[in-house]
Amino acid sequence: MDKDKILDELLIYKCCDGDQKAFSILIGRWNKKLISFAYKFTRDMDSARDIAQESWISIHKGLNKLKDNAKFSTWAFRIVYNKSMDHLRSQQKQNQVESSATEVADDELDDQHHDAATVSELLGKLPAQHKTVLTLFYLEQQSIRDIASILKLPEGTVKSRIFYARELLKRKYKEVKNETH
Repeated sequence: MDKDKILDELLIYKCCDGDQKAFSILIGRWNKKLISFAYKFTRDMDSARDIAQESWISIHKGLNKLKDNAKFSTWAFRIVYNKSMDHLRSQQKQNQVESSATEVADDELDDQHHDAATVSELLGKLPAQHKTVLTLFYLEQQSIRDIASILKLPEGTVKSRIFYARELLKRKYKEVKNETH
C-alpha cells in the first residue's frame, strides 16, 4: 500500500476522534488537488476555491460516515464534483456562464506548448460528462473503478465515456489543426 494512503487513513482516524490538527494536515495534503479539480470544471479560480472550501465543510461533517478510509480520495473528489456541478447549474440558471480560457498568442508558444494549450482549451469546451471522465482519468489519474465510484456509474459506462470523449477530443483537435493550416 502507498505510504501516502496510509498517512491519509491515519489522519482520518485521528480526525474521527476529534483531532483538529490532523484535519488541518489532511487539508494541507489535499486542498490544492481539490481546488485544481474544481477549477477544471469552473475555469474560475475564485469559484474553485469556494467549491473546495464548501467541500471541506461537507468532508468535515461526513468524515465519521466514511465507511472505508482508504476510499477518501474517491469520496472527496465525488463531493467536489457534485459541488462543481451544482455551481455550474447555478451559473447557467443565472445566465452568467463566462469563459475564462487564457488566450496566448501563437507566436509566443512553441508547437508543443501550443498543442497542450489547444487540447486544454478543447477539453474545457467538451460536454460535462466527457470533460469529467477525461479529467478524472488523465489529469487526476483516477482508476476506472474510482471514476465509476465518483460518478456512481458502472465501470463499463465509464470506459465507454472515456472512449467516446477521447474520440470527440481527437476530432475537435483535428478540426482546429485543419483550420490553422
